[in-house]
Amino acid sequence: MLVEYGIKTLDDVDVSGKRVFVRVDVNSPIDPTTKRILDDSRIREHTEQTIKELVSKKAKVVVLAHQGRKGDPDFTSLLEHAEIMGRILGKKVQFIDDIFGEKAKSAIASLREGDVLLLENVRMWDKETKSATAEEHAKTELVQNLAPYVDVFVVDAFAAAHRAHASLVGFMPVAKHVVAGRVLEKELRALA
Repeated sequence: MLVEYGIKTLDDVDVSGKRVFVRVDVNSPIDPTTKRILDDSRIREHTEQTIKELVSKKAKVVVLAHQGRKGDPDFTSLLEHAEIMGRILGKKVQFIDDIFGEKAKSAIASLREGDVLLLENVRMWDKETKSATAEEHAKTELVQNLAPYVDVFVVDAFAAAHRAHASLVGFMPVAKHVVAGRVLEKELRALA
C-alpha cells in the first residue's frame, strides 16, 4: 500500500484467476509516414513492470490504452503496441479492434489465466475524452459494457492520471478493487 497516499497497490489484492483491467499510458511517438512506433519505452515500462507481474500471478489481463488524438498524425490503432507487448512478454498478446462491443466482450469472456488482451485505442470512442466526473463516466457505454467483467481495475497511467477520461476514472466507482499499478506506484513513491 502507498500509505502516504492511502492508495492500494498490486500487493494488496489477489489477482490469480481474476479479470484484471489495466489502464496504461503507452502513447508513443509515431512515424507520420509509415505509422510505425519510433520509441517503445512506455510500452516496455508498463509491460515489464505491471503486465508481466499480472501474467506471472495468473491474472486474466485486459489492457486499456490510447494512442494520439483524433485528427493528429499519431492517432492510430494499437495493433503494433500488442505485437511489441507480445515480444517483451515472450507470448502472444491478443488484440481486438473493438473497445466495448460484442467482439471485445467475447474475447474478455474467453480469457484464460495468464492471457493478455489489448483492446483498441480507447480514443476511437468519441466520448472517451469528454470531461466528466467518475460517477458520470461510470454510466457511459464503455463502463456499463465492461464493468461486469472487471474484478480488479489497475490504474497505471501516471502520465495521463490528471485527465478525467472515461477509461481512467469511470471504473473507479464500480470496480470491486481499484489499485495502483507498478508504474504509477513508482512515480508516486518518487514524489513522496
